[in-house]
Amino acid sequence: MFKDLSIKKKLYMSFGAILAIILLLLSIAYNKFNSLSEANGWDRHTMEVIQAIDSLRNNLLEVQVEARGYYLTGSAVRLERTRKEMADITPSIIKLQKITSDNPNQVARFKKLEAMINVWSGEVIESQLAMRADLGDKPGAADAMGRTPQLSGTGVNTVIGEIYRFMAEAAAEEQHLLAERSSASNRLQDTMRLVLTAGGLACVVLSAVVAWLLASSLLAPLNNLTHAVGRITAGEQSARAAVLSSDELGQVTTEFNRMAQSIQDSQANELAATNLLKSKVDSLLGVVSKAAAGDLTGKIEVAGSDAIGQLAHGLDRMFENLRALLNNVQKAGIQVTTSATEIAASAKQQEATGIEQAQTSVEILSTTKEISANTSQLLKTMEDATAVADYTTSATADAQNNLRRMDSTMQHMVSATDSINAKLAALSEKASNINSVLITITKVADQTNILSLNAAIEAEKAGEAGRGFSVVATEIRRLADQTSVSTWDIEQMLKEMQSAVSASVMGMDKFSEEIRRSVGEVRQVTDQLSGVMDQVQKLAPQFDAVLQGMQSQAVGAQQISETMMQLNDATQQTVESLKATSEAVHQLQYAAGDLQSSVANFAVAA
Repeated sequence: MFKDLSIKKKLYMSFGAILAIILLLLSIAYNKFNSLSEANGWDRHTMEVIQAIDSLRNNLLEVQVEARGYYLTGSAVRLERTRKEMADITPSIIKLQKITSDNPNQVARFKKLEAMINVWSGEVIESQLAMRADLGDKPGAADAMGRTPQLSGTGVNTVIGEIYRFMAEAAAEEQHLLAERSSASNRLQDTMRLVLTAGGLACVVLSAVVAWLLASSLLAPLNNLTHAVGRITAGEQSARAAVLSSDELGQVTTEFNRMAQSIQDSQANELAATNLLKSKVDSLLGVVSKAAAGDLTGKIEVAGSDAIGQLAHGLDRMFENLRALLNNVQKAGIQVTTSATEIAASAKQQEATGIEQAQTSVEILSTTKEISANTSQLLKTMEDATAVADYTTSATADAQNNLRRMDSTMQHMVSATDSINAKLAALSEKASNINSVLITITKVADQTNILSLNAAIEAEKAGEAGRGFSVVATEIRRLADQTSVSTWDIEQMLKEMQSAVSASVMGMDKFSEEIRRSVGEVRQVTDQLSGVMDQVQKLAPQFDAVLQGMQSQAVGAQQISETMMQLNDATQQTVESLKATSEAVHQLQYAAGDLQSSVANFAVAA
């Protein structure tokens, strides 16, 4: 039944079963987790009750400790602490009763405990505190408190011991409840581990079963279909795949079998059509083979509207056109033969004309020898050109001499410029020496000024006797100041002079450089003029040779003109012959046009 389901339903059912187990497992785990969380909450509640009991026991101990301290010392601070610890006992008892409200036994026990603590605090603690307050600071008050029946007897120990026993019973019961709840939590944890393990194993087993069912329901049809495809590929056209299920793969297998049958039928039809086509092609090949051998009498028997029938019809028309073409070619052959005869006659006429042209060429050769006589008119012109060349040579020589003199003058200018530069350098050096002398004068003036100042100071010290010496010192200082001012003016003028000398030296250097460059250019022009003069001197022999050639060419110029007239007559005869040849060519063109119109109906592949 499973294999008759569709693939979609198989997948839905398989994964639905796994999902159901997972959801059931999650639900059980959730419930167990809730129970475990509740058990943990009860454990925390039990621990809180035990902690509250311990807190109450600590409060009772603190009351006893502080009260005994007060009994011994009578300190008001210890009394205050005792009162405070006694006030904390009541809230602790109320808290215990509140948190154990779910346990009636514990509630009854803590109510009884509250009554016992009230009796103990009233009959023991309060009475002793009052007794110690009455004793005050009397000597032996602590000993008197120690001899009281409440402290020396056993009654007080019996009361507080009973209180501690009740508290121990309450704590023991809570410990018992804690042990039971811990055991229940452990059982819940074991149960949850078992559920998770069993659920995981169930999921694994179910997944394996689902995988096996899906593989068996999917791979078997696919393997069957693949085997059938391989058989068909190997050439077994009758191979078919067995339908193993009713799902999508079964439908695919059915459609595959239909496709294979369709392919087999198509191949059979194609084989029949191929045989028919082969017979038609063999018939056409027989007719074409005869035509290739030169026999155009064959008839095409193939007919039809398919491609072979259209090809047979085209071949039939082609053979008809070939027959007509052969008739036209035969007629054109006759015309071409006639035209060829006329072309041969025209060729003979051209041959005679060629003989006449050969004779004319002989006359041209004899006339060429007389050309040299006509060059006499050019002789005078060549002589004038020779005179011009001589004049050019002399003028070039004069220009060369002038350039040499200019070169000498520029050399003198360069020497003068160098001398001026040397003198300017010496002037600059002298100015530098003057500057050093001025520095010395300035130092002397400064020293004189200092000496005059010292003399004036000494004159003031001398009083009336040094008054005249003070006037002299003042005049000396004034002269020293004027000397310093004049020295500074001279120094400024020397600096300006040195600047001007430096600028002049630079200008003279540039001028010298320009003169040297001009000298180089003049020498280059001189060399070029020398080359030009040499070339002009070489022109005279060449002019003589040209003059002789022109003389020999001038003699035969007239005879060449007469010979060309004779060549013109011969050319006219050649034109007449060419007209006849042109007429024959026109006839050949007509014949070629007929052949072209006959062939134009056929398309030739490139």
